Amino acid sequence: MALTRSDIPDLLLPGLRAEFALAYQSALDQSVADKIATVINTTQPSQKYAWMGTVPAMREFIDERVPNGLAQYATSIEDKVFESTIAVDRKAIEDDQLDLIRLRVRDMASRVITHRQQLVVNSLIAGFTLTGYDAVSFFNTAHPLLGGSTYGNRTSAGLDATSLAEAINSMMMVPDDQGLPLGIVPDTLVVGPKNQWAAMELVESPVVIYKGNSSDTSSSTPYKNAFYGKLNLLVTPFLSGSADDNWFLLDTKRPIKGLILQQRSDVPIEFTALENASGSESAFMRDRYLYGVRGRYNVGYGLWQTIYGSSA
Repeated sequence: MALTRSDIPDLLLPGLRAEFALAYQSALDQSVADKIATVINTTQPSQKYAWMGTVPAMREFIDERVPNGLAQYATSIEDKVFESTIAVDRKAIEDDQLDLIRLRVRDMASRVITHRQQLVVNSLIAGFTLTGYDAVSFFNTAHPLLGGSTYGNRTSAGLDATSLAEAINSMMMVPDDQGLPLGIVPDTLVVGPKNQWAAMELVESPVVIYKGNSSDTSSSTPYKNAFYGKLNLLVTPFLSGSADDNWFLLDTKRPIKGLILQQRSDVPIEFTALENASGSESAFMRDRYLYGVRGRYNVGYGLWQTIYGSSA
């Protein structure tokens, strides 16, 4: 039996699913969220992390092991449901405008990845007020440590050479729950568009040019940039508005990072359609086919020791 144009939607969906899957995987390989957050796959709608706190340091093995229980810290992350849907006029399919539809499907895949980045960055911004596993704000000047001491991972200084050096030093000296240096080495600087040029000069220029001013008439002198090659620069458009001067320093090499991106392994990102002319209300009543993506994921806080934030 010959194919009719009414058959096209049912034949189109498998191809669009393949287009979406390829575009999603390509965008995922470049994902900002996956670089700065620990991705946890779960099958639970709300996952409790009772292991929060640092692992004990190595010690000499004398007589027998000395087991240390995990610190009595816990946090929970509850997943949320997100969706994006496009409507395609039936006549666009009948008129063979399939390439345009494929482009929109590919863009839908990239929007999923962008949304994950937005959630992660929004969590950074909210970290100055929302609490982490130790019951104080995630970015705080006095995180409680065992033994009664405290340590901070927050500043209000703007981004410059002095504040960046202080942040690096502070992170490298951050102690574990027993008061020993945790071995943090920051490797990533996150800024918004407003600070991107200053950040590029700070961390990506091999030399710095000292420029004289009204109070110092010394001649301009080039010297080696101590930050060069030390940090990766990540510029995100979601640090904007009231947060456009915020900047963050991260150690992204740790197995447990400062942020946790929790996603459902049993409910993957789904691309589907409502397009059958005889069975779709939208197609019958409004002459439109619907294509949409759905996912369940959310972001929460991990180890504060791996992130230093400025609320400048």
